[in-house]
Amino acid sequence: MILIGINLMVTPQSSRTEILKAARDAFLEHGYQGTSMGMVAQKSGLARSTVYNQFVSKEALFQATVEFVWIDFAVISITQDPKALNDVEIGLTLLGRSVTEFWAPDTAVAFMRMVISEGPRFPGLAASFFEAGKAPALNAVAQYLQAMSAKGLRKIENPQRAARQFLGLINEPLLWARVIGVEDVPPQKERFEVVDEAVQCFLSHYRKK
Repeated sequence: MILIGINLMVTPQSSRTEILKAARDAFLEHGYQGTSMGMVAQKSGLARSTVYNQFVSKEALFQATVEFVWIDFAVISITQDPKALNDVEIGLTLLGRSVTEFWAPDTAVAFMRMVISEGPRFPGLAASFFEAGKAPALNAVAQYLQAMSAKGLRKIENPQRAARQFLGLINEPLLWARVIGVEDVPPQKERFEVVDEAVQCFLSHYRKK
């Protein structure tokens, strides 16, 4: 009888994903200061040398973890969707729903809470979190609104401010109370109702040219 062994290799990409998942959990559980590279290695089930081969420092690991947390934020891709580019109401609805669904899981909110908590001691954390996800998304929404204005679909003189206003209409009722821990995530039906109301409020203010 011949036994054929199957060698299950751990690829650099798969080990990177496992490290980032472990790092995310460690940062959430222990904060930035309380997390070590050794702790992440232990949580991931990989050798410490493997972690250091992928990330030269805890700072580099945190930056990569932040990017990993933001990876499911679909706002930028939606701003390039043909349906969104041809109909501003459809576009804003898709954008709003992507925002609510990104923040729906507790993990995303908990990570933001951790960054806010650790920010005064480590100012670079907040900058990394903002620059890795919020800033590109905000700029993408602003560019989308500018494109809608250029097409004559809306009159928007300050797209950057308008983008903040639109996101604020969604995040104020759905996100910030969760960040400070006084509310749970509302059901999807309610989240989408908030988006629909935000879209109508926004469009009633920014009318066609």
